[in-house]
Amino acid sequence: MKRKVRTIQQPLLPEGLSQISLSDISNETLVEIGKVTYVDGPIEAEHVRFEEVHFRNVNLTGSKLPFSSWSNSILEDCDLSHVDFSRTRFHRVLFKNCKLAGTDFDQTELRDVYWQECQAPYALFNQTDMRDVCFTNCLLKGANFLDSKWDYVQFGHSTIDDVQFTGTSLKNVDLSDCQFTTIHTNAEEIKGAIISAEQAVSFIELFGVKVKD
Repeated sequence: MKRKVRTIQQPLLPEGLSQISLSDISNETLVEIGKVTYVDGPIEAEHVRFEEVHFRNVNLTGSKLPFSSWSNSILEDCDLSHVDFSRTRFHRVLFKNCKLAGTDFDQTELRDVYWQECQAPYALFNQTDMRDVCFTNCLLKGANFLDSKWDYVQFGHSTIDDVQFTGTSLKNVDLSDCQFTTIHTNAEEIKGAIISAEQAVSFIELFGVKVKD
């Protein structure tokens, strides 16, 4: 029986957003209904709420925003490398053409999150709780998805070479359009994953079986 395709819900933002500043951001700040196009250096705050906010061309490299909450928001053309988003909640969030090298999403909760054309090598997604999440045309080389709980997570045409999936079930996860030479998983966790005929050889060799020409 063919598995039903689920739709990732897109963020809902009003039109004509006004410019807002993050210069006074602090713990438990509410940032809502606006656009952000400039941030003066890394920011550090916990339990910040972002609601209906559009970040564009913003450099947040090295910022620390653990325990934050994001809903109905877009991060577009942003540099989010090495940002600490640990223990954060994301609901209806779009990451578009963002740099996410080494970004920390450990122990986050993600609902209806869409990653499009993002560069996220060595990003950390350990012990995450993901439902209705899609990566499309993303570079995820060397990323970690250890011990995570997933419900409808897809990777589209993404590069997942050397990705660590140990402790995470790949059942019903479609990897058939992904590019990789090796991933880290085991026979139990890979059970039920969807792969292409061309990828089958790589998976056979992954478990120590040699293919004779």
